[in-house]
Amino acid sequence: MTTDAAPRERNPFLEAVGRVTIAGAELEVALKGLLGAIAHEPTLIMYANSQNTSKLIEFCKLALDVGHLAPDEVSEISACLTRAEKCRDRRNTIVHAIYSPAESGIGIEAMNPVRKKLGYRVSAISVREMEALADEVTILRSDMFRAGWNAGAAKLPGMRPIPSRKPGDTVNGVPT
Repeated sequence: MTTDAAPRERNPFLEAVGRVTIAGAELEVALKGLLGAIAHEPTLIMYANSQNTSKLIEFCKLALDVGHLAPDEVSEISACLTRAEKCRDRRNTIVHAIYSPAESGIGIEAMNPVRKKLGYRVSAISVREMEALADEVTILRSDMFRAGWNAGAAKLPGMRPIPSRKPGDTVNGVPT
């Protein structure tokens, strides 16, 4: 194998789609971690291993409904799950779309098949919007970990709760 080939040209659009795809996978891992922190039902945790984001969010909500957490903990985790649903929807718009150049010549349009017989729903999306979504998921993952930790492990002897982020803090290099 020779290495004389010219380097491949970078494509910021595809790199942003890839970053959103990876962020979506990381969100699923974070949801499994949150479920493990708040659910005390091994069967529910076992079923989570092969589930998608939607089902993981449902399992977390179920764990909140049947669990024994303080109302402020339930509220904080519920807010994280609402954010996760919004990120999931935006991720799906990006990852499961058919792309074409925007009619205006600026950006890309994501055409989401609604049903084969009904046609497509089209929305414009930019690389900047995709990068912002990936950053939002990074911050959400941190918030979910903190909420899960504070609801569970922080209550154990010798453990401490993780304080909330302060304005201007960063999460993995992402400003909050």
